[in-house]
Amino acid sequence: MKAKGLLLEIGTEELPASFIEPALEYLKSKLGEKLKENYLTPSSIETFGTPRRLIVLAYDVPEKQPDREELFVGPSVKAAFKEGKPTKAAEGFARSKGVGVEDLIVVENPKGKKGQYVAVKKLIKGKDAVEVLREVLPQLILSIPFKKSMRWADKKIRFGRPIRWIIALYGSETVDFEVDGIRSSNLSFGHRFLSPEPFTVDNPYDFITELEDRFVIADIEKRKALIVDRAKDLARTVGGKLLEDEELLEENANLTEFPYPILGSFEEEFLSLPKEVPITVMKEHQKFFSIVDESGNLKNYFIGVSNLKPPDETVVRLGYEKVLRARLKDALFFFNEDRKKKLEERVPQLEGIVFHEKLGNMLEKTVRLESLAPFISDELRFNVKDDTTRAAYLCKADLLTEMVNEFPELQGVMGKYYALLDGEREEVALAIEEHYLPRFSGDRLAQTPTGISLSIAEKIDNLTGFIGAGLKPTGSADPFALRRNALGLIQTLIERELFLDLKRVIERAEELYREQGVELSSDTPVETLSFVKERLRGVLRERGFKPDTVEAVLSVVNDPYDALLRAKAVESLRANPEFEEVLITMRRVVNIIPEGFEPKEFTPVGNYEKNLYEKFSQLKGEIEDKISKKDYRGALILIKELKPEVNAFFDNVMVMDKDETVRIRRLSLLKTISDELTKLIDFSKLVF
Repeated sequence: MKAKGLLLEIGTEELPASFIEPALEYLKSKLGEKLKENYLTPSSIETFGTPRRLIVLAYDVPEKQPDREELFVGPSVKAAFKEGKPTKAAEGFARSKGVGVEDLIVVENPKGKKGQYVAVKKLIKGKDAVEVLREVLPQLILSIPFKKSMRWADKKIRFGRPIRWIIALYGSETVDFEVDGIRSSNLSFGHRFLSPEPFTVDNPYDFITELEDRFVIADIEKRKALIVDRAKDLARTVGGKLLEDEELLEENANLTEFPYPILGSFEEEFLSLPKEVPITVMKEHQKFFSIVDESGNLKNYFIGVSNLKPPDETVVRLGYEKVLRARLKDALFFFNEDRKKKLEERVPQLEGIVFHEKLGNMLEKTVRLESLAPFISDELRFNVKDDTTRAAYLCKADLLTEMVNEFPELQGVMGKYYALLDGEREEVALAIEEHYLPRFSGDRLAQTPTGISLSIAEKIDNLTGFIGAGLKPTGSADPFALRRNALGLIQTLIERELFLDLKRVIERAEELYREQGVELSSDTPVETLSFVKERLRGVLRERGFKPDTVEAVLSVVNDPYDALLRAKAVESLRANPEFEEVLITMRRVVNIIPEGFEPKEFTPVGNYEKNLYEKFSQLKGEIEDKISKKDYRGALILIKELKPEVNAFFDNVMVMDKDETVRIRRLSLLKTISDELTKLIDFSKLVF
């Protein structure tokens, strides 16, 4: 069957940079899905985008749907016929499909249903691709989900920004439709300033090249490469190197159609500021790249990205420098003003900052952290209680500084610098910055013992408070970043190879809230632990562990790193078929015990009971020793030695004997063994 290219371009007013890539991902996925549903599956789909356009290009879309036979299922046979005669339900169904009752057939268990149903088989003539696309493309455009959509001027539809033109081209033929007064055509536009005239598109496959001829680089990755290559060259001209930042690069690429990096400079006096300050000012407020020397020290140069190559770069550069200079002067003023008061002098004023209306103020949070962080430090066996308490006391004080008020991204960072300037111990200062880490996926983790203790305390306090106040995230919404807090907590413990019983810590965090009179739900510790373990479940599965292994481990342990080690031990042995049989045998021990059964004192009777109990008693101490040393693989290997006695017991003994005394004795024996085994993993969760 013949096939052609399909081009859809949605021309808009400038879209925010963060809107573009999600919209393109949606267009690619949804168009592929719709074409497949309509029997017009393309060979591949590509997307391109700039602030002024979203483009999707489908290759080799068939010219026509194939003719096909479709099955239409109606009512059940019982509802369709009574005493061999068609009912109104059968007649209505036949009429709706344009056939007589005599044309109905009976089908068994059609898709999604069980039993016998009447149905109709019809030959469906394939439609031309253009006819199908006239329906599909407008729906596709209107379904694009943006972070924020609005109605623009007198338009009826909601969209990320006003739509200005639409290209819909199948081969050389325009797919004609209208979206809120904008009619599709084969006309596009080049760069707003360098090539604003409309031009005709004759072939979808030539379109991207034709845009480049008109100063529009539609390929996002190509724009990124252009920015990086020239920016690196410019940095070398001043003896430096580009401070690479993927997030900033992506933003600049999605703010421009024809990116052109320009080198600028600022006065050396601003290098007296902590380097994070100029870097943040340049990135967050001006979208400029920083330049550093070989040692990573900031240089007084930057790179801005223009949306075109200007006739005179000097004019643009001077404009960049003027705006940046004003920002840096403000930052220097804030820094000098902040230095007039020590961090510890600011702490009482935290009472005026609300943490959350249900959870009190930031001073109350500080008091909780002063207790919780040292508690965690002790649990982790860190000998830094004094430093941890001091860091907890100071960690929120920089929220009251002018610098953090102007640049919230610097909270924690400025606290570190101000603490050092105040003469605090370096461990304390570093912890003030580290307690916010990790801020996002892939961010660095706290490294110092004090910083780790305070970081964990911060996250546990957040999770316990918000979940206890009924503010657990629902759906995709997570306004208090609780999922990020939980993942950061898990990541810190696992990557730093630290053992911590989260149940104990969460219970302590809840106590601290209650001591301050904060009302939390009665099941706060359970709910909070469950929330964290659900994130841990995902982390372990992402690492490749089998779902049943994960469940077997999480059923008995509340420690993320400990859970990882146990899962590794189980999976390493499950690869051995012989050992898998051992796990199956141990599962028999656990599964036969009735729920809620409590063992009674017993004396084994008969060889099989005695042999099993003696072997278990012999191994019990060794197994406990292995578990205490976190040698879970070794503990599992020891359990293997129980297999012959367990199998002999089950093969020769009726556990659920009619004699209640015998039954309780045998169940008590198995329960005693089960309780020891489930200190390691819950064998009942394993699936074979």
